[in-house]
Amino acid sequence: MNSKPFEIMRWESPDSPTLEFLTRMMQREGLQPSQSELAGHSRSLEMKFNQTRVLVVVQGQLQFAFPGYGVIDVESGDILEINPGVLHDVTVKGSQAAVLLQALRD
Repeated sequence: MNSKPFEIMRWESPDSPTLEFLTRMMQREGLQPSQSELAGHSRSLEMKFNQTRVLVVVQGQLQFAFPGYGVIDVESGDILEINPGVLHDVTVKGSQAAVLLQALRD
């Protein structure tokens, strides 16, 4: 493939973002986020979507794996936009549950 599978924007403030702030941020982008929680030390099945998948980490540390591209670690406040059709899975690093906001972009 000749394009990157994802774009990432790192949270750079020393203060952790709140759920309310991150929800409003996504809504300003025209997204309707849903919240999900992943148990500590869990791993998802491989998945891909027909639309851009936008994920914002509210709490926890995660590792996204992209077969053929590598892995990326994300944590609170980081925003990950995964391009359509890109196969990926997610692993929660550590025993703390991870909380995500996610939405699909048209």
